[in-house]
Amino acid sequence: MLNFDTKRLSQNPYPKNNRPRGEKDLASIDYHRQRIKDLGRTEPIWVLKDGKDMILLDGAHRIVSTFLERHKSIKAYVVEM
Repeated sequence: MLNFDTKRLSQNPYPKNNRPRGEKDLASIDYHRQRIKDLGRTEPIWVLKDGKDMILLDGAHRIVSTFLERHKSIKAYVVEM
């Protein structure tokens, strides 16, 4: 787990003051789509691997952006349990 920063976790996965919604969601997707267009990629997502299960910790907007840009893969930091 050398590549995992525990500060990224929260007891409440959906804190009201730290989760963009509505227009901010769309702006975030647009931002990541532009990064993909400019750089060919965006920042990696964070995934928790627990046995055979994979749980997304962070990166929903990046996944949507990658899909909309017709990329078939995205880099990920994988944290194993």
